[in-house]
Amino acid sequence: MTKLTTYYNPINALERLVNEQFNLMPVFHNLEDIYRTGDTVRFNSTETHMNVEIDLPGVSKEDTEMKVDSDEREIYIKARRTVQDQQGKKTFTVNRSFSVGKDYQLDNITATQNNGVLTITIPKIKKTPVKLIHIT
Repeated sequence: MTKLTTYYNPINALERLVNEQFNLMPVFHNLEDIYRTGDTVRFNSTETHMNVEIDLPGVSKEDTEMKVDSDEREIYIKARRTVQDQQGKKTFTVNRSFSVGKDYQLDNITATQNNGVLTITIPKIKKTPVKLIHIT
């Protein structure tokens, strides 16, 4: 006889309590939904630029949108993915944003998307050496 182990998840209990009391939509995401998105973000910095790679399996470049806010130094990515499951087709939206330091040129960003990987290249500002000024 095999004994099945079940684990108590306090988040599910809290979510049920809130839903019962206030009749609201779920407060917390189901972990299955979080894992189903499958996106991973990798940052790689070199002397000349920073590369950001975001795995977006099942998302075409037509379904991906990227915006740059130069004032706030933020990059926003929005992608839509359609998944077929037992209940039919569902569309998920993936939103990612990250801040970029003052060392980078936001006006020269390039982005490519191949095989489900969005690659964003952000060039660094070329630093000029400190100049000594003679006072006369």
